Amino acid sequence: MMAPSTDAASCWAAVAGLARRYRDGEIDAASFAALYFVYGQAAAHGPRFAARRYRADPRPDQPRWLAELAGLAGAGLRARLLHYLTRYHFLGVIPNVPIALRAWLRGEWDLLLCDYIPGPAEVLHLQAQGRRPVTLITAYPRLLQPVLNKPHALAFMIHDLEHAYKFFHDPVLHAEQRDFFGRLTQALTRGDFAGYLRDSIFARKFEYLMSDMNTHVMHSLHYLRAVLIECELRRAGKQPRDSLSAQAAADIAAVFAVLAADWPFDAAADLGAARFAQAR
Repeated sequence: MMAPSTDAASCWAAVAGLARRYRDGEIDAASFAALYFVYGQAAAHGPRFAARRYRADPRPDQPRWLAELAGLAGAGLRARLLHYLTRYHFLGVIPNVPIALRAWLRGEWDLLLCDYIPGPAEVLHLQAQGRRPVTLITAYPRLLQPVLNKPHALAFMIHDLEHAYKFFHDPVLHAEQRDFFGRLTQALTRGDFAGYLRDSIFARKFEYLMSDMNTHVMHSLHYLRAVLIECELRRAGKQPRDSLSAQAAADIAAVFAVLAADWPFDAAADLGAARFAQAR
């Protein structure tokens, strides 16, 4: 097989070929994502795209890597990708990203490959099911253009993988997040936030909570309480440091009383949830 070209334009353009291999069933979703990452790194950084973690390993050879990967499929491809993602660092990428790719390749994390950007409601629904989306935009040269607030498609994919790590890496934290997102889904279905969502500023911040905030549940509750208070003060024409009216405080308390009812986690979380329901 002829070695693929390793200049940036050719690496980016080759992503379309990877997408065809995925659609034809030649490679699975996790392998496609890992290949996309390696090709994207090679395109973005050239020969400096990776560095060995252990001196006994050979230095990364970009042409050899891409030629080798182009000729593999199935278990052999996954094994080679796992080798590279385990034994090499990647320029400009925190370790959480290759960790997420390795867990995906091993079938340990339930990640969903998307060729579009899921909306906040879809991301919330997936998280309540214990899943996270990873978006891969493959159309060239579209993938070189900004994707939401990221400079290009590779950066957006890396951002998704960083969130995947935060969602899955700790089993206890994962279970708590999944429970929280399930409760948030139920609250939306009941209409608990309907009045607040008519405020465009609150709606934007609430969408961030739904889809772009993977952290300890107590941090999420702190954030939700803060944006609810902001919304109530804004609707009343008050300043951020003003006090809530008794009715506004009662409305927020009612939201939290339902959202955090029978909280299944530790006593500290129970106390925290109760405290959030109190008037400021």
